Amino acid sequence: MSKFLDVCIILSFPSISLSYLLAVLPTLAQVVPDNTLPINSIVRTEGENSSILGGTKAGNNLFHSFEQFSIPTGNTAYLNNALDIQNIFSRVTGSFISNIDGLIRANGTANLFLLNPNGIIFGPNAKLDLGGSFIGSTASRIEFADGVRFSATSPEAPPLLTVDVPVGLGFGSNPGRIVVQGKGHSLVPLFAPLKLGERSTGLRVELGKTLALVGGDLSLDGGIAAAEGGSVALGSVASGEVSLIQTSTGWSLDYQGVKNFKDIHLSRQALVDASGAGGGSIQLQGGRVTLADGSLVLIQNRGIQPAGNISVNATESLEESGTASNSSTPSSLFSETVGLGNGADISVSTKRLSLQGGGRIYTKTFTPAKAGNITVLASDSLQLNGFSPVNPLIMSAISTFALGTGNTGSVQISTGKLTALDGGYVSSTTYGSGTGGDVSIDASDSIQLIGANLKVFAPSVIGASTFSTGKAGNVTINTPSLEVLDGGRVNASTLASGAAGSVTINASNSVKVSGITPGSRNPSLIDSSANIVDEITRPFLGAPPVPSGTSGDVTIKTKRLNVSNSGQVSVRNDGLGNAGKLQIEASSIELDNQGGITAATASGEGGNIFLNSQNLQLRDGSSISATAGLERGGGNGGNITIDTDTLAALNGSSITANAFTGRGGNIRISTAGIFQSPDSIFDASSQFGVDGTVEVRNLGLEPDEALVPYNEVFIPFEQVIANSCFAPRNKKRVRLVVTGNGGFPAGPGDSVMPMPLFSAEGLDEELEPQSPPQDSPAPADDEWHLGDPVVEATGIIKTKDGRTLLGMVGSSLPNAEDAICQ
Repeated sequence: MSKFLDVCIILSFPSISLSYLLAVLPTLAQVVPDNTLPINSIVRTEGENSSILGGTKAGNNLFHSFEQFSIPTGNTAYLNNALDIQNIFSRVTGSFISNIDGLIRANGTANLFLLNPNGIIFGPNAKLDLGGSFIGSTASRIEFADGVRFSATSPEAPPLLTVDVPVGLGFGSNPGRIVVQGKGHSLVPLFAPLKLGERSTGLRVELGKTLALVGGDLSLDGGIAAAEGGSVALGSVASGEVSLIQTSTGWSLDYQGVKNFKDIHLSRQALVDASGAGGGSIQLQGGRVTLADGSLVLIQNRGIQPAGNISVNATESLEESGTASNSSTPSSLFSETVGLGNGADISVSTKRLSLQGGGRIYTKTFTPAKAGNITVLASDSLQLNGFSPVNPLIMSAISTFALGTGNTGSVQISTGKLTALDGGYVSSTTYGSGTGGDVSIDASDSIQLIGANLKVFAPSVIGASTFSTGKAGNVTINTPSLEVLDGGRVNASTLASGAAGSVTINASNSVKVSGITPGSRNPSLIDSSANIVDEITRPFLGAPPVPSGTSGDVTIKTKRLNVSNSGQVSVRNDGLGNAGKLQIEASSIELDNQGGITAATASGEGGNIFLNSQNLQLRDGSSISATAGLERGGGNGGNITIDTDTLAALNGSSITANAFTGRGGNIRISTAGIFQSPDSIFDASSQFGVDGTVEVRNLGLEPDEALVPYNEVFIPFEQVIANSCFAPRNKKRVRLVVTGNGGFPAGPGDSVMPMPLFSAEGLDEELEPQSPPQDSPAPADDEWHLGDPVVEATGIIKTKDGRTLLGMVGSSLPNAEDAICQ
């Protein structure tokens, strides 16, 4: 009667829920057999220790059945099995959650299966002392290979116990939750290898074994789930059947029999750990998977054998956010190697992947071993946003690093829409002699790289770089639309002697590069470059004062390229090496408001630029340039080759191929029409070296396509220039190079051109003035005199004696000299 009154009094307080009572009451009863087996379990309790004897044995399998199974804080449940037992199967048939805040022990190397469909809560003091694997689940039954079921929801059925191996976990329509509580980890994964330290807390199994938790909603609230060199499997299912597959390290799980999943949540520095001397693997399977507050999913390889994999399959979303409140540890999927075995690969499959506030997916190597590869499939979207509120140097990222002589991994991403904001990045970086891995991104919708982390002015980036002797990886992007805005970047770079990689962009619709980082001059950028590190950062990175590596190539193929508002597309080398090649194929190339396409070097050979388009426009101070000798050094200017239907250079725009002491580059333009404002320039020059040439080819009709026959009689250009009125007073003579149909009079079938096109180059030797031909007519009264204005030629005129000259259309030309002077 008193017990009844106590319960009534408790229930009279509305703040205490029934679910709380269900969680607390079993701790009073501890371990209670249900007497449903042919040979029932026997529990003997002495103080804080409960010994579990008996049970029904079938071959090497041992079966226990309990009405309740809970272990209070500091208590021990000891399954005292025979040493020949390989598997212990324990079910809870009552209606209470299992609260485990003490120790579970068993003898020998037996695997322990614990089933409670109501739920399992592992408190902060919960521990395992097992020689085999541990599978904790809120499944309703265990399936065996011979069809036998060991059910926790139908214990009244006559038990058919088996000697066979388990092959699956069967779930009801509403499986209970699994919770692992704890104080969290204290790891700080920065540039030094992790020091895992004492590994006595949390749920842990023996070396090379499996720890599996499979239920409804699954949460690690500061909890630790670890299997040294073994496997950790976390699964959250709504119903269905999970297959069990026996492996050398215990068990692996397969979810093909599950249609709907529930959620996995890691918080308060929770840790999932399969570190060891190789072979470790981790599998997370759920609907929505979240990592928060500096929680880690980790494999550190300390051996000579390769590590396994970190695999996350989230049918709805994977979200990583934030860092620990008292450290700089970001929420991460993390693989590193400090031994000679390769690091664990990381694979993610989900609809939506979100990395916020410093959340990361990354791999590292500190040795000659290779870092793990990263593969991401986010069918709808991938977002990398911002940085840690605790440490602004920790930005949301997907990255692979090599800090020793080993190679980095590769990064492969397939998604619908990728967005990187406020310093979020995707990268491959080598800090040693190892080779950097490639970064490949396929986005079926679009890619946006926007802004920077304004705390440290770190841009949103897709990149590959080297800080030492190793070669950087390449960057490849395939998408309909790429936008690089407000200081964002696509970059392959070197800061030392290693070669930079190349950048290849295939954007079926458009590429836009626009703007600068707010509060700075850093432009939005697509480039391959060799960069000088500032003096403050240089010692930290171990970078030389001047890089000597070569920059790579940049290739862009798209329908429309827009470079505007100081945005840049470039190949650049600020050190001793050469610049790469810049090649763009686009239906339309638009440069506006100081947008630039550049190839530049400080002292090496300038890079070459190749542009192929239907329409090329430069407006408002925009430029296309190939320059060598930025630091007043040597190196020949790069060449610029343009093939376009129309070219417009307006409002102070320019196309230049310049050098300082080396030879100026050459500019070759093939076009059907040029529109050039007076303040826009085409220039190929060297300040102290030999000038280059500017050659423009008119893409009109070929000679055999013309309706008007061409006159084969022409006077020598040198003679015309030498005999003109300019000859006595010009110190530098020029050579006219007339190419294409533009050098001939227009006919009814010819292409329409505003002006014949030519380029000017200094003559190699002086020409003495010659007397006018004897048959020239007498000078006209309106003869040109020194001091009269020189009127620009407006067309090509044929004289009466059959000669072809430049002059003013409609003017009278008594002789060749008059034509030239006019």
